Amino acid sequence: MGLQPAYILVEGKSFTKEELTLDNHVFKNCSLDHCKVYYSGGPFELIDTHITESELILNQPAKNIYSAIQIFKMKSPGSTIISE
Repeated sequence: MGLQPAYILVEGKSFTKEELTLDNHVFKNCSLDHCKVYYSGGPFELIDTHITESELILNQPAKNIYSAIQIFKMKSPGSTIISE
């Protein structure tokens, strides 16, 4: 039996102009406005959460994944990217 990630539940909160981490968080019924949201590639969930005019900032390894997708799309038109 594998270990499940330990999620941090954030529920019913509003954030404005804050720096937040997406990895290992569950944002439920929240609002993020003009926030900087940092993501490194870990598990997360956004449940009934609204995000407006915010920035998604990719750290490693998420930055590498994004670059690989962009290169693949540019070099291989008509191909598909599949997430399993």
